[in-house]
Amino acid sequence: MSKQKQIFYSLAEAKAKFSKVIDKSSNNDVVITKNGHPVSVILSYEKYSKIINFMDKVWELYLLDVGDPSLFGDLDINDILGNADDNDNNTNKS
Repeated sequence: MSKQKQIFYSLAEAKAKFSKVIDKSSNNDVVITKNGHPVSVILSYEKYSKIINFMDKVWELYLLDVGDPSLFGDLDINDILGNADDNDNNTNKS
């Protein structure tokens, strides 16, 4: 499996060319920058699904390795991956 090419767009350019950005994301990872710093990635739904499935399998293997997850209190996959709600609160500000 070859590494996909990354294409960078500034936020302003991505907004102006959103349809083109979406088209490019089917074959490339599209990185959106804000003030010159990467802040987001647009990727194909197929790739997203593969990543989510992989993460689920890794989580299941992790639980098999550690045994009874109740020994670890309120262990949650979000503790490992970060809390998406925190990111949503930061990115959804208008």
